[in-house]
Amino acid sequence: MHGTNSHPTPAFGLGWTSIPAPFEGPNVLFSLGRLQADAFSAMLRYQIEALSFLKSRCEQDLQYLQEIWSPAHVKDSFDLWCSLWQNACLDYSKEAGRMADIGASTAANAAKRAHGGEKLFADNLAVQTVV
Repeated sequence: MHGTNSHPTPAFGLGWTSIPAPFEGPNVLFSLGRLQADAFSAMLRYQIEALSFLKSRCEQDLQYLQEIWSPAHVKDSFDLWCSLWQNACLDYSKEAGRMADIGASTAANAAKRAHGGEKLFADNLAVQTVV
């Protein structure tokens, strides 16, 4: 075929050969590995926190049912119900705060690692320009 390019170039003329040396080889692999490890760690922390919260809430719900079924608390059922919802609202708001803390600490750790990677990139770039 006349006039067709069998090997199209990527957008903006950037190809794999134009990638600077700091982005080649182990630096990229280690960065991607750290990113995946951090994401997996954050996911596990969220799951652990959510499961411990769910366990606590289920125990409180079971305790509520046991108290409301007991003959001694027949007159207090409305107070028990109000107490259950009050504690549930407080627990859910505390849990939302814990989840936000986990997200903030994960973001802070990612920012620290990115800053370290930025320093490594700048140092490698400086070494390349000197050499």
